[in-house]
Amino acid sequence: MEDPSKDIVIFAPRCAVGMSLMLIKDLCWVATREAGLAAPDRSVRLVSADGTAVRCFSGTEVAVDGAIDPAERPGAVFVAAFWGSAEQAMADDAPVIPWLQACHDGGVPLAASSTGTFFLAEAGLLDGKVATTYPPFVETFRRRYPDVRLRPERAITDAGGLYCANGIPAGCDLIVSVLELLHGPDVARRVAGQFLVGFSRSYAVANIAFDGQKYHHDRQVLTAQQWLERNYAGDVRLTDLAADVGMSGRNFSRRFKAATGDSPQAYLQRIRVEAAKDLLRETNISLSEVAYRVGYADPGSFTHIFRQLTGESPRDFRDGV
Repeated sequence: MEDPSKDIVIFAPRCAVGMSLMLIKDLCWVATREAGLAAPDRSVRLVSADGTAVRCFSGTEVAVDGAIDPAERPGAVFVAAFWGSAEQAMADDAPVIPWLQACHDGGVPLAASSTGTFFLAEAGLLDGKVATTYPPFVETFRRRYPDVRLRPERAITDAGGLYCANGIPAGCDLIVSVLELLHGPDVARRVAGQFLVGFSRSYAVANIAFDGQKYHHDRQVLTAQQWLERNYAGDVRLTDLAADVGMSGRNFSRRFKAATGDSPQAYLQRIRVEAAKDLLRETNISLSEVAYRVGYADPGSFTHIFRQLTGESPRDFRDGV
């Protein structure tokens, strides 16, 4: 019997963008096959609000596997993009809203691509949280959801298990990131290696991977987090950073850990390793140069920390991409 915690449900809006919908399905289907699941066709399901086929804005009709199941809590939910009036889309697919709320309450990761982010906002899940959306719909989104911290310049955002991508290229990377949560880094890298060749990543992972650790109320710690994400490649002195935000070193460490779950040093190391992953994926520069660019003067120390956090060496990581 397949593990239901690995199941993926893809919600198809009534007026779907077919490219968005099928990219999600194809990438997820390949991932389930790469993960060795016996029945990808059962583990990855397309659903609509009422179980009927959806008609894409281009006129293509797409059959679905069924309706949303109010009791279902899959391993992950993807929300595809719609085209046309946001007001009409929210009215046409209103039944999906309580289901998304229940999935989020149950700890299910929710990932929305392009205009699909409207559904997460309509459910109230993004109030007070960072999000992004398809650029031509930015003003509509802002008027409709003024309480969302919209960041249209960001390709991907993570609001603690609520993931948004602003378009198709970023959406592909977001899909692979969620697949990594379900199936692990080896499967995610194989999928990315097969499908994301030539995609331009204009965002910095270091500014995305840590969004979910910012929903606390300690403004001084948040200031320190943002400073580390901008300056991780330099000579970072945490005692100086603590003083800059008005704390002693001991109090800074205590409050940082309480707010984020990481010590300041661990947070800095994770930022540097995430930035290094981008360089290893996207460039052919030497490992020593990668280490230097993310803030390590000693390549040996960089390799040790990279292995400690990822379970493999930088060279093995690059070879596996």
